[in-house]
Amino acid sequence: MADNITTPEKIKLAALTHFTESGYEGASMSQIAKEVGIKTPSIYAHFKSKEQLFLQLMQQVIDEEWEHYIKLLQEIREEPAQRKLYRIFGFFTDFAHLTSGQAFLKRTMVVPPRHLREQLRISFLQYEERISEHIIDIIREGQREGLIANRDEQRIVAELYAFIDGLLVEYQFYNSALFEQRKRLLWESLWQLWTSKIKEG
Repeated sequence: MADNITTPEKIKLAALTHFTESGYEGASMSQIAKEVGIKTPSIYAHFKSKEQLFLQLMQQVIDEEWEHYIKLLQEIREEPAQRKLYRIFGFFTDFAHLTSGQAFLKRTMVVPPRHLREQLRISFLQYEERISEHIIDIIREGQREGLIANRDEQRIVAELYAFIDGLLVEYQFYNSALFEQRKRLLWESLWQLWTSKIKEG
């Protein structure tokens, strides 16, 4: 590891790898310490427990993904609503290019530590609400433009998240070509669902 970062940051970097690869239960504080080049008790001079280290990492990666999400919103602010929603859909389903933090976040969302499940559920829902506020604004923009049917925004958001979550599971089992095909077909299905009443009219 680089010498220009602090010991707590080195611990976090090592822990991120171990938590992502082995989960909370499988990650060993002794292995994390060994990778950093310190003795295990030295970790507790910076983090009072494995749980605190895990939760600090989780908040850090949520903050990092949020920053990337806001940057995306700035990039697409002049684009039409359909393109904005497509880019957001792509942002959350680009599993082949996840950062180490995003990989940790996705794993934890799917398989949270049992004793932290409720605490993490609350954190994830709060994070999702922040994301959803911007998505709902775009949905309303699309409705004003006559692109999206006047359906309940929360229903549309729920459909979007359900497709994203389903693709996360599919990514684990399908090769890249089949996954990208499924992803394209699902986006087309979503857009057809959101615009169907307009087309019928």
